[in-house]
Amino acid sequence: MKTEIWLIRHGETDWNAQQRLQGWIDIPLNATGKQQALAVRRYIQHQQLRVDHVISSDLCRAAETAQIAFELPANAITQYSSLRERNYGIYEGELWQKLIAIDGQAQPKLNLREPTLEVPQGESLTVFNDRIIAAFHELADQYAGRKLAVVAHGGVIDIVWRHLYQVDLLSQRPHPILNASVNHFAISSHAPWQAIQWAQHAHLDTALDDVGI
Repeated sequence: MKTEIWLIRHGETDWNAQQRLQGWIDIPLNATGKQQALAVRRYIQHQQLRVDHVISSDLCRAAETAQIAFELPANAITQYSSLRERNYGIYEGELWQKLIAIDGQAQPKLNLREPTLEVPQGESLTVFNDRIIAAFHELADQYAGRKLAVVAHGGVIDIVWRHLYQVDLLSQRPHPILNASVNHFAISSHAPWQAIQWAQHAHLDTALDDVGI
């Protein structure tokens, strides 16, 4: 049976704007992030999207985005800690440019994109990858044949994208993962995951206009 999933990144936080690693630190949406969540609501209305369940990470930036976008109270959204962002341990709060290798820039002393690098009090990229793939397999089994909206994090979307397109953990993505962007894919029993429509973000143009960006 096929489980369809609309995977949505949460709206912006102040730490997103400052380009800091958030990980498991529970940072709320800022004003821009709330406008982006409203833009997701407009996307849902325009697409006439109907889902059977709304699910989110248990971090507030994801749960709040889900509440705004789907016009639901907190108790109507199922939250999973397994859908959290990668745990960056002692590096949470640091500027990510100092800790992640970027093409065309000086290599950092520490590269958190190294798959097997152990992160004190956190997760290696390999452990994070395994957690996210297992979480989506569990959702597909639990909600077989259903349509799900899942609000989570940039790192989660990165892992799903790599699994869908068979891209290794070391390769650079060709495009950024925007806050409040929408991704649609399906998981079927005993078959490869299927990308349906990826990196939808046209709905965000209105959100930017609303806050004068």
